[in-house]
Amino acid sequence: MRSAAAARRRRSTCCGGCSRQADAVPLRTRRHPARVRCLRAASAPRRRGLAAYLLDQRGHGRSGGRRGYLSRFSQLLGDLQAFRRAVRLRTQGPQVLLGHSFGGLVTLRYLETQPSDPIAAAVISSPWLALAFRPPAWKRVAGRVLQDLWATFPVPFSLDTEHLSRDPAINTAYGEDPAVHGVMSPGGWREIKWAQGAVIADGQRIESPLLFLLAGEDRIADAHLGRAFADGLKGTVQVRWYPEMYHEILHDPQRERVFQEMLQFVDARIGHA
Repeated sequence: MRSAAAARRRRSTCCGGCSRQADAVPLRTRRHPARVRCLRAASAPRRRGLAAYLLDQRGHGRSGGRRGYLSRFSQLLGDLQAFRRAVRLRTQGPQVLLGHSFGGLVTLRYLETQPSDPIAAAVISSPWLALAFRPPAWKRVAGRVLQDLWATFPVPFSLDTEHLSRDPAINTAYGEDPAVHGVMSPGGWREIKWAQGAVIADGQRIESPLLFLLAGEDRIADAHLGRAFADGLKGTVQVRWYPEMYHEILHDPQRERVFQEMLQFVDARIGHA
């Protein structure tokens, strides 16, 4: 006889939209640092009896595609739709999307453009609606000049690891992770900038319930813009503001508090039979 937790897993699904996530199978993954970090985040819904499925965006991790390049942002939306279909073949039930950082941007744009395939809810963590810092002038110029001349040119794009999390072990693991490619192409940057503007302009199209997890000390993504965006939405929206946390909210030393609030939101949307 199946346990109650196993029965619940057949009805409730949590889909990941994080750009460094693992492949779209039930948590079968190779143990390199990026997947270890994402599996830690996935462990919270699994403890609650939810099936968690994780996705590598194209051009990241084990997914195919040129590193740091996008020809069209809409490709990511099609990938997410295909991912959801693959999840349905394994687990029937309501789906909740979790998107962190770049994954948050993808998830928001997906919700604006896919109203015919609704979800139960979405959790948006530190969405990358804009950078919280200004890139060097030469990178900005190179991006504008090369986006049409050499869209695939790999421009170095690295983050200050000390700004990621208050947990030094997370920052060290990120800096040593071979899956972090550290490049951004002019074509990819053009598509991301377009998507950021489109998400802000079309926010009123979102009908699904949303929970925003925002960090007051985020030095990677503009959390204040994220909060203004969330506050301007008209649907069912909750915002959790963590004034002391950095960008990696789900990998903060106090992440259990975040997981608890996230799962309370999910429980209220899908219930437990």
